[in-house]
This record gives sequence, structure tokens and C-alpha cells, in this order.
Amino acid sequence: MLNLEIERKNNIALLKTVMMVVIVLYHSMLFFGGTWFTTVVPVYEANYLYEIAKWMNTFHIQAFTMASGFLFYYLRVKRTEIGHLASIKKRAKRLLLPYLFTSLFWAAPMAIYFFKYSLWKLFNDFGLMIKPSQLWYLVMLFGVFVFFEFFGKKLKMNAKYFVAVFVATTVVGGILSKLNINIFQFAKIAQFILYFYLGGYIYENRKKISGKQALIMTVGGVLLYIVVACMNAFGPNWLSYVSSTVSPLVSVMEVGAIYYLCTWLVEKKKIKLKNKFYKLYEENSFGIYLFHQQIIYFTIIFLNGVVHPIVQVILSFVIASVISILMTIVLRKFKVTRLMFGL
Repeated sequence: MLNLEIERKNNIALLKTVMMVVIVLYHSMLFFGGTWFTTVVPVYEANYLYEIAKWMNTFHIQAFTMASGFLFYYLRVKRTEIGHLASIKKRAKRLLLPYLFTSLFWAAPMAIYFFKYSLWKLFNDFGLMIKPSQLWYLVMLFGVFVFFEFFGKKLKMNAKYFVAVFVATTVVGGILSKLNINIFQFAKIAQFILYFYLGGYIYENRKKISGKQALIMTVGGVLLYIVVACMNAFGPNWLSYVSSTVSPLVSVMEVGAIYYLCTWLVEKKKIKLKNKFYKLYEENSFGIYLFHQQIIYFTIIFLNGVVHPIVQVILSFVIASVISILMTIVLRKFKVTRLMFGL
């Protein structure tokens, strides 16, 4: 059983590393939609890259959250229970400290430089945590951890509970989002409880899902995404409410398919996870997440209109990854910066 669990951890490590690659690619492509990094207008039209980015947005962070839920339940069986306060303190150190110091010394100064943030805008976006660049994920995940710390044991891992969690998070998260109630990431916390629960559900039921069911999830997720995209693009306005309800189901199916793809690669194809470039990305993935977005801002400014959009995406990805890894390696050398940035 222990060997099985070690293999499962390898599956999750592969999933998180691949999703980190997807996140950096996502931000490298998002610029071509014209609504993300608005300081610069895209010289070349490449809407196809933006469409790929929108698709990535339906599963990358969701898969990360699922992986956290999976490991939460995995560790709960493996370790002696600790008190709620001690557990929350541990999560705060892991998530909120990096949020605080990355905001202060990296994301907020870059927001002032690139977007001319006022003091009020800084307080609104970073102090109230409403829109703190890529760091919103850390706040959201902490909130989800707190929820599961108190209520996780009450949620059973069966189909009835899954439907209940799906409906509750879709409705509550949707209402909070529509009302723009996202102070301290409340709306996102409500929405992403679903994917954390999905991680626990997959952990508890991993032996019951066959390869055939995983294939159905993969094909179904892709087809459903196409339906939702068509509803948004060509349907009447009222269909947007339908699509917003269906979208979490698309993400659930895609995330489940990604997990089982990683499982298949590790356990059936016996792929080796010892490649030095893979290990470099895996070991520094948290630092890459903290720092990559603002580096991409610079690559956009320097590369926009100078190279083909695909070349720009590749260069942005490589440059942001390399610089983020180098920053992480340097910060990890000192005890105080390791603590500050959670490295």
C-alpha cells in the first residue's frame, strides 16, 4: 500500500509540474486577447492564442486545487491529527507569508510601475486581496484549507455529496461573483471548494474508476467545452447564465481526465521523472508561480511586434521560467528569504 501511495504522490507531482508549465504558457498567450496586459496593444493579431489561453483557464488552477485536496486527504491518513489552530497556523505560514512578502517586494511595486496604481488601488487589490495579480490563488487556497479543516470530515466522498457540493459551490460562488463580492477572495473560495473536494473524492475513489471512465471524462470534457464556447459566442444573452452553470462541470471533467492521464503515464508507461529539466521545474514550481507573471510583462513590452506571436509566446515562457527559477534558487539560499517566500 505504501508503494501505491508513493506512486500516487508521483502522479500528483507530475500533474502540478505540467500545470505550472500550462500556467506560464497561459499568461504568455493571454496578452493577445487585448484585455489582460492593457499597457501595450498587441501589434499582431493572434486570437487563436487567446482562445487556447481561455481553454487553459478552464483547468489549470482547478487542477492545482484538486492536487492540494488530494494531498490534504492523503496526508490526513498518514499523519497524526493536529489541532485546528496549529494546522491553520501551518497553512498561513505556507501561503499567507509568501502572499505578504511577494506582494510587498514584487507584485505591488510592479503594479505601480506598469499600471500606475494609486495607494487606494494598492489597498483595494492587495490589502483587501480583491485582485492581487497571480497571488489571488494563495489567498483562495488558504480560505479553502480553513473550510476543510473544520468541515472536511463531514463531507462524505460519494456521488450524492459530490452533487451537493457541486450545486452549492456553483450557486454560492456564482452569486458572489455576480455581486462582485470578492474581498479576501470570498467568491473564489466558494467556487474552488469544489475542486479541493474533487481531490479528496479522487483520492478516496481512485480504485473504482476505470480507464474507460477516464476516457469518457476526457472526451466529454472536450465536447462540453466546445458546446459552452459556442453558447457564449453564438447564443442569446440568456444562454450565458446556462453556460456559467455548466462551466464548472467542464472543469471537473477536464481535471479528472488530467489526473488519470498523469496516472496512466506514471504507472502504465513507467515514464521517468528524473530528467534534470523536469526536476528543475518541479523543485522550483512554487517560485515560478510567485514571480513569472511580472517577468512576462517585460517580455511583452520588448517582444511585441518584433517577433511572430508564437515565437513571442515561446520566448516569454522560457525567459519567465528561467528568471523565476534563478530568483527562487537565490532566495532559497538564505533562511530569512526561504521563510518569507515559502521556498
